[in-house]
Amino acid sequence: MPEISTVRDPSSSGGLSIAGHRISFRMCVFLVGSAFWIINTLLQTGHAGLVALRSSVCFLVGIILITSATRTIRLNQMATFYCLGGAMMSVVWLVDYVFTSFQPDGHAVSRNLFTPLLEESMKLAPVAVYLWRNRRSRAWSMGASDVLLLAAASGAGFGLVEDAFIQQHFGVWHPVSWLPTTAILGTGLTIGHQSWTALAGVALGLALLWRPRVPLGYLLGASGFLWSMLDHFRNNFSVDRSGFIVNFLNFITGHGWLSLYLVLFGAIAVVGSDLYAVRQMLVSRPQLKLQGAKPPEGYGHGESYQWLWNFLVDRRALAYVLFRCQRASGPNKDKLALLATTLERRLRMRVSKPVLRTTPAAG
Repeated sequence: MPEISTVRDPSSSGGLSIAGHRISFRMCVFLVGSAFWIINTLLQTGHAGLVALRSSVCFLVGIILITSATRTIRLNQMATFYCLGGAMMSVVWLVDYVFTSFQPDGHAVSRNLFTPLLEESMKLAPVAVYLWRNRRSRAWSMGASDVLLLAAASGAGFGLVEDAFIQQHFGVWHPVSWLPTTAILGTGLTIGHQSWTALAGVALGLALLWRPRVPLGYLLGASGFLWSMLDHFRNNFSVDRSGFIVNFLNFITGHGWLSLYLVLFGAIAVVGSDLYAVRQMLVSRPQLKLQGAKPPEGYGHGESYQWLWNFLVDRRALAYVLFRCQRASGPNKDKLALLATTLERRLRMRVSKPVLRTTPAAG
């Protein structure tokens, strides 16, 4: 069992050291709160909660596998956004509670319009804030796959509680076989919060990578969010209703099935775009191909794989920076060129002059 001891840091109020890794008190509070949120949901919903959690995890595992050749973000980052998505559910509940005091009728059109706008906005908010705060640094070295992953994680965390309680009250729903978070209801389909937010992430990621001219860039970036909100509204509005508007919404969205295929083809477009960016970089820099990458001597098998993965991630980050640099102009082009030079220098040092370990490999 790893030894746990309290440590002090001049830059913070303290933390915990677990097996040599320091965890701040802020992170400890975050982890404890997240664990309480998930465990409390499972205790209250039982089997339905387990089904919802399994579906949520399977959804994320599938997205991770699809983007394994193009992503640059770490899995712990996805876990953070998963928990942030769950936190956004609490915010939505509070706002909806206040709105209900003004409009108690759950079937009112205003409620059906307000709820999709609020929920889709809150699910995407953690991703939007992160990209905005890092718009001149980390966001430049992210691919469209990274934005998709962060959005999917936030949506999955948000949808966990709702899916668990809905299935507890109405029974475990029948999903599409290859997308476990969906629900088939008669001839219609609900793709779920996870896929709605993932679709918004697809459009935003493609817009940030390709940077089409205004206003096409803004339209592309917002298109996934707007479509998800429309399909979400259709899903809520069509409950216990019929008539021209319901028929029109079902016609436009294909009873929800069109959103399913938009998510599928959107994921293909995201991965294809990122692979194209990486290939373009390798064409101009053949010395950074995988054949030239060798881990330092003395590394064990596990450490060699970790070194190789870090090399591939840094190479992808360089590719995304160079891809954006080719399409940039003005001050941004100079900043991108400087960042690309820094990343390329680090990669060349890894390939040509690997640093030898000073301690023998374990095992």
